[in-house]
Amino acid sequence: MTARTSTRRGNERLGRHFGRLWVGFTLASSGDGFAYGAVPLLAVVIDPHPLAISAVVAADELPWLLMALPAGAFADRFRRARLMAVVNLLRGGVLLVAGLLVLSHRMDLALLILAVLMNAGGRAVYYSSLQATVPELVAPRSLERANGALTGTEAAAEHVAGPVVGAAAFAAARALPFLADAAALAFSGLPLVRLRTKTPPPTGPSGSVWGGSIWDGARHLFADRRLRLLVVTMCSLAGLQGLVNGVLVLIATKDWGVHAEAYGAFLAAGAVGTIPGAVVAERLVARFGSGFTLLGAAAACATGYFVMAWSRTWLLAGPAFALTGFAVGAGTVVAISMRQRLTPDELMGRVGAAWRGIIWGAAPVGALAAGGLAVLGGLRLPLYLAGALQFAVVVILARPLVRGLPKSADASP
Repeated sequence: MTARTSTRRGNERLGRHFGRLWVGFTLASSGDGFAYGAVPLLAVVIDPHPLAISAVVAADELPWLLMALPAGAFADRFRRARLMAVVNLLRGGVLLVAGLLVLSHRMDLALLILAVLMNAGGRAVYYSSLQATVPELVAPRSLERANGALTGTEAAAEHVAGPVVGAAAFAAARALPFLADAAALAFSGLPLVRLRTKTPPPTGPSGSVWGGSIWDGARHLFADRRLRLLVVTMCSLAGLQGLVNGVLVLIATKDWGVHAEAYGAFLAAGAVGTIPGAVVAERLVARFGSGFTLLGAAAACATGYFVMAWSRTWLLAGPAFALTGFAVGAGTVVAISMRQRLTPDELMGRVGAAWRGIIWGAAPVGALAAGGLAVLGGLRLPLYLAGALQFAVVVILARPLVRGLPKSADASP
């Protein structure tokens, strides 16, 4: 790739249709960030036991195991922009009810888990349609830029500003972040109403809207060796990140000296790293190739987990958490862009949903395991184990990743 080509690509605009998608996504991510900072704090207030906390964290990821294939089928069977708008409106209703329960002092652990499950189930459908829409709106050569913009925005809105505001709002009034999330989700559908996406075919490849076609995404995902390799890599990142997140609120507030009202700010440290990671992902692929970029991301995560496990203060744990955020941001953009290139448009929703069902479904497994490990060996054991296992993944997948993936984004998939 010449310097002139690189400059021209860097100056290309993603277009007004992508701009509308981005505006709606920014509103939804900002709202979700409020709850992201408040839900763990509410869980600690309701029941501070490690198993209870890890159950709430797992509930936020579990719907990807339950809703993955149906969510992908929805994305391939309905107009994706309309579907995103309707789902976010329904999610807003769930958060509104949750806020009213908190306001009336009727929220308990079971109701909190149920609200988190319902909201996460809607997110599964929303994200399936979102990522399936991106290849419709931008050229294939611009996928890293588009996905980097979305990933960076998600990090800034949902994991930096949102948690800080959400935690502060929770300290002022426990119901406030949930009500704010409900409003943001409702408004996020407005830009999507005018977004024109493709009319889906009346039937799937098998001749039936549901039937066996719901499995076509998973079949394609495992039929392609490169997609299988990407799934294994990202599944390890997600599962071991879940192992850390399952006890993060406890170790941060009990061992690292993070006050409850500052927990949102600590969460933001990870996202502060995610933003530059997402932004520079395209340049990393151009310089080192997709395989080396993913390996570097996994190694950086492992290093960050070990430093966090060893830390006795947030002054050291915070920068290590930011390092893992950088790695996750870069790795996510690279893997999603590669997956979109390897997937035909008519299967985009179902392949993406099967992908997330496996990868995001690994996170609740890690989160639930973290609770048990913390009970048996202390709060730091899940972090040490996550670092060791992540380094093992780097060693095992080094050769397949470097040889199996194209070096540049312009290479034929």
